[in-house]
Order: sequence, then C-alpha cells, then structure tokens
Amino acid sequence: MSTLFWIIVAVLAVGTVVGGLLRMRAWLQKPAPPEVIEAAHRCDEEDD
Repeated sequence: MSTLFWIIVAVLAVGTVVGGLLRMRAWLQKPAPPEVIEAAHRCDEEDD
C-alpha cells in the first residue's frame, strides 16, 4: 500500500512539472504586444 501511494505521488509530481513546462512553452510562443515592441525600438533609438 505504501509503495502504491509513493508511485501515485511521483506520477502526480511529474504531471504537474510537465504541465507547467508546457504552459510556459505556450506562453513564450505568444507574440509580444505592440507596446513592448515600440518601447524596445524607442530604447534602441535612445542608445544610438
């Protein structure tokens, strides 16, 4: 019974980590909002 419990805990932990990584990957693939791109261009112009 104790072994089964730890297997279930390990499966849940791995599922949580994988789910978080997939969510983070999806978030990173979204394009940046236009305001962020504009601010970056303004910053580049100020540096020149």
